[in-house]
Amino acid sequence: MKVRWGWVAGILVIVAVASGTAVAFIVASRPAAPVGTLTSGLTTVHVRKGTLTDKVTGGGTLSGSPVPIAAGAQAAGVVTGLPSVGSVVSQGQILYRVDNQPVVLLYGSTPVYRAFGPGMTSGPDVVQLEQDLLQLGFGQVFGLVANGDFNFADEQAVRAFTKAEGLTYGDQLALGTVLFEPGPVVIAADPVTLGDSVAAGGTVVSLDMGTPLVTVDLAPAQAAGIAAGTPAVVKLSSPPEMVTAKVMTRVASTSANVKIQLTLLKPPAQLSLSSQSVFVQFDVESVREAYIVPIGALVATLGGDYALQVEKGRRRTFIPVRVGLLDNIDGLAQVSGPGLKVGEAVEAPA
Repeated sequence: MKVRWGWVAGILVIVAVASGTAVAFIVASRPAAPVGTLTSGLTTVHVRKGTLTDKVTGGGTLSGSPVPIAAGAQAAGVVTGLPSVGSVVSQGQILYRVDNQPVVLLYGSTPVYRAFGPGMTSGPDVVQLEQDLLQLGFGQVFGLVANGDFNFADEQAVRAFTKAEGLTYGDQLALGTVLFEPGPVVIAADPVTLGDSVAAGGTVVSLDMGTPLVTVDLAPAQAAGIAAGTPAVVKLSSPPEMVTAKVMTRVASTSANVKIQLTLLKPPAQLSLSSQSVFVQFDVESVREAYIVPIGALVATLGGDYALQVEKGRRRTFIPVRVGLLDNIDGLAQVSGPGLKVGEAVEAPA
């Protein structure tokens, strides 16, 4: 997120310098924090270079699905491919084969109830498919947009997907060629064996949710930069650990907020599947090789620009800077401008 000075609230103290230019120290506060007061004196901080990340935080819940889910065949046939019990199947991977036709796992909360192809009406199942095609790398080259409208870009993305997965090649997906689950699954049981005949709707494998889901409701403004694949860190309460995660889906919720669902990348072995409260930090945007200073070191000029105050010998002077990305959680700002260097000593309110 680029600089949003509505978030950098504080007190402005006007300072007149020898050159006659008026500047104002900003005493920054974090979003929703009370406005601070200017303390006496200044402290010295140093410009550093590194990666700056814009962060968004929120509370959520973690829950799992310990009850096996039956994955049945949509059409009668002979079982020709089965995963081993205990194996993990993720997005884009094959769950099983009937008559040598693969059934592929995709992510989403709406079950499959129809074929996907030209002329179909829009719906949340189409949005899920489009999001999955984009995440798997089959949509960008065709200009695919996850808007629920199955159009020419969808047809081309489906063609690429069916060819890569070994499905019946074409611009549509027959009912039963893909299965939507909220996240990765663990094969809990194989009720059948290779060579068995199964009826349409018969159970081929039983699935457990392999990775519990984290759900967070955010205001639209907070969720603006969060998309599928956005990295995050989840603070669990049981066990009390920090776990890396990534965003799987985002959908509008009934409260007009945006519901974000995340999957844990490396869940703890002893993680309880019972619902628990969690704290989530999303890493929305990052800039590498950025010059970084505390937000409190920024000095606002009356012309609307910004500067850093430095001490040269016994004389204080100001270096003009442009402000880029803000990390309001850690109180850091990206700055750029002529004359900036790593280790430069700048001053800020103590």
